[in-house]
Amino acid sequence: MTQPNATDSQAYINRVRAEIEAEAETRRRRDPELQRQEREIERAWIEVAPPGAAGSQGELLLDRADRLSMIDVDAPLGTKPGIRQLKGSIRKGVYWYLRYVTDQVNALNNVLTRLLRRFDERISSLEDAAAVADVGGLVDPVPEPDGAVADTVASILADHAGRVVVLGCGSGVLVRPLHDAGVAVHGVDVDALAILPGVRSGLDLRAGEPASHLAAARAGEFGAVVAAGFVEDLGPAAAQRVVEQAIAAVGNGTVVIATGDPADRDVIDRELRVGRGLSPATWAYLFGRTGATVDLVETADPRLRTLVVARLA
Repeated sequence: MTQPNATDSQAYINRVRAEIEAEAETRRRRDPELQRQEREIERAWIEVAPPGAAGSQGELLLDRADRLSMIDVDAPLGTKPGIRQLKGSIRKGVYWYLRYVTDQVNALNNVLTRLLRRFDERISSLEDAAAVADVGGLVDPVPEPDGAVADTVASILADHAGRVVVLGCGSGVLVRPLHDAGVAVHGVDVDALAILPGVRSGLDLRAGEPASHLAAARAGEFGAVVAAGFVEDLGPAAAQRVVEQAIAAVGNGTVVIATGDPADRDVIDRELRVGRGLSPATWAYLFGRTGATVDLVETADPRLRTLVVARLA
């Protein structure tokens, strides 16, 4: 009996994980109550989790800031005879002075923590407004590139050293030719259902936020970054962050942006996605400002007519 090698085992694990994530996503979409319950569980965990164990713990940190902002002048005296009486005498002698100072510091700390909570509330309001403004349910997902784009990307990165990551990979159209050419490549997409066919066919595709995956990358971790799909819903500030993070992630490598031109959108898509997405020319401009060498590569895809290729070497 042939023993499975490490690659086969990892592919099997990836497929099972993707199937579990896809099934979970399917159930979430069928029953919004599950999403609410998940959020409640996350909040309950954050309340009891030790620092750092639950990711972002803004409210927990604010509560601790409230507790630590109050300075107490009643220093402990200890329990040893003699020493306790001596410390008590010293405390009485300096109490009036320390109280005068700490009352002012405590007043300042109280104002600062209240201001910090106001900032937190305002940021939360802005985040909620951004979530409400999300039109993902009103417009169709960005279509995946066709085979012509995939072949063009593969030819650009054919001789590239280092691992390649495809952000917004979908079912793996851009990943497949690189994988078949022996390139170390994996894809990331927020839609756990979309990646499932590619995972089942042996591709290394992972469910997750593409932008978060890029932000978490170490400096020089990848030989190349390919970004598609999700970049068409980014505003200028978010796009600039992607440019900066991609450059850091590839070191002296290459970044490829596969995006349609917002000017080519139909009237409904254009109005619902107003302020989202940049043209290839604007992406090229942003990369050019960093000192990268930028090429605009034409493709046969009628929607993704131009790829932005930024080389840092």
